[in-house]
Amino acid sequence: MTTKYKKRNFLSIISIFLMAMMLLVSVQNVNAEPKEYRLGDIPLSAEEYQKHLKKITKDMATLEAVLPTSYDARDVGIVTSPKNQGSCGSCWAFACVGALEAHLLKANMVGSSPDLSEQQQVSCNTSMWGCEGGNSNAFLYWADKGPLDESYFPYTANDSTPCVEDEQLGYLITGYHTVPTTTAAFKQSLVDDGPSYWRFAVYSDFQTFWGSYNPGAVYVSQAGSSSLGGHAVLLIGWDDAKNAFLCKNSWGSGGPNGDGTFWIAYDGHYNNLGFGMANFSVTALTCGSDAECDDGNDCNGLETCVNEACQPGDPVVCDDDGLYCNGSEYCDNGVCEHTGSPCGDGFVCDEGSNTCRPENCGDGICGDVENCSNCSEDCISGSGGGTCGACFKGKCDGKCNPNKEGPDCTDCAPSYCCGDGVCNGEEDSYNCAIDCGAPPESEICYDGVDNDGDGKIDCDDSDCFGDPACPVAAEICDDGIDNDGDGDIDCYDSDCSGDSACPVADEICDDGIDNDWDYDIDCDDSDCTGDPACECGQRKETCVVNADCCSGWCHRGACK
Repeated sequence: MTTKYKKRNFLSIISIFLMAMMLLVSVQNVNAEPKEYRLGDIPLSAEEYQKHLKKITKDMATLEAVLPTSYDARDVGIVTSPKNQGSCGSCWAFACVGALEAHLLKANMVGSSPDLSEQQQVSCNTSMWGCEGGNSNAFLYWADKGPLDESYFPYTANDSTPCVEDEQLGYLITGYHTVPTTTAAFKQSLVDDGPSYWRFAVYSDFQTFWGSYNPGAVYVSQAGSSSLGGHAVLLIGWDDAKNAFLCKNSWGSGGPNGDGTFWIAYDGHYNNLGFGMANFSVTALTCGSDAECDDGNDCNGLETCVNEACQPGDPVVCDDDGLYCNGSEYCDNGVCEHTGSPCGDGFVCDEGSNTCRPENCGDGICGDVENCSNCSEDCISGSGGGTCGACFKGKCDGKCNPNKEGPDCTDCAPSYCCGDGVCNGEEDSYNCAIDCGAPPESEICYDGVDNDGDGKIDCDDSDCFGDPACPVAAEICDDGIDNDGDGDIDCYDSDCSGDSACPVADEICDDGIDNDWDYDIDCDDSDCTGDPACECGQRKETCVVNADCCSGWCHRGACK
């Protein structure tokens, strides 16, 4: 092949490759989400989320009790206007900036309308992925670098825009943490620390929801929608009447509420939306007053401004009072509080033993939360039995050797403890229903089931005699059935006295039949007293055959 043809063939291959790439890009663009609805939250791993998790010292029930039924951070003037991330997957940067703006407003560190630069995060935070996504760890960028004003570094929706890091404002983030993934914890973080980064998984029906104007509507994920990725927004409120959170989005000022916000249900979603939240505190590097240094956390002491520099305060120390049942001590708004009883629902706290005892302990039933350890009164336990003589060489050593010893050996006989999930030892349905299952029920007289396992169903079971479902019937005198359930069948039942099927007759004393229905047959019936068929010889009276004797034994002419 000549060089000319080799070159032409090479160019053809290149052309085919370029056309294939253009087709692939075209297909991807068709399937991509609309540019105005770009996503970009890359969720933290479970390990990373746990690493930064802030422990909530109050139990969830206490939190729910003290929180208002609704809250909107806009009502206290700490939420800035919604923005639009455009075609860049930078929702994470907008959520971070929106949170920092809200915290500065909450701490009275800035004027009424701060406008910080999202582009700083997109272009400068090398631990994130620019327009390809990021997460709440982006807050850590501001741990040692201050934010920039939007006017100084405007948003370009392009991560190739060169980084600008001079003219930083004098604020730093401290105390970055993730929040327990419960409704109460999200609410408490919003109230205590301020509006902040909140993420969820987006499905196709959410974009439809966002694009429809329906003020007050609540988004609930439905079946049949496809997963599109993660999205970060700013959590700004909630309403228990709606069972929903209120969020500020970064897709412009539209949306279902017409103001750049939307409602999303606490729960009830068909798909797992993977809710998550992160929050922080903010401090000023330079100051003109103590108020500029106040981070809003009374428990770490009152910060002061000294020589234009913020100085930390003395943290509030809550001493342990030595009591078990009021929980651990913690600081809340500068006041020492207790977390409350460490015992959950269904338990009572015993200060004397420093334990949580089931509230129904002592009722004679080993219940769902009871076992032989926390309620020995109701839940039996014991050794498995066996003897040392049945062990190897006739000795007990506390260890079971299954190759040489069987269950008759004390070492191999399993001990039992009601509540451990295994029905063994002396446990049964009556003394350990939690392990062995409930004891047989009484018969239900109308369900067609043998509930108590005695082989009789519904009204045929004696348990049902007198039950309204089993009305007593008059005896039918010739069907061989105890119709009224009194134990007497047909003509033996008093109901049949005078019935044509049961003619009254005197006992015939030698036919083997109970002719008069009194349960006595032939000579056993009093009617036969004196009847020749029932006369017999007494002892030593003369006899010829055995039948002549009452004893039925005639020997050598005399009854024995």
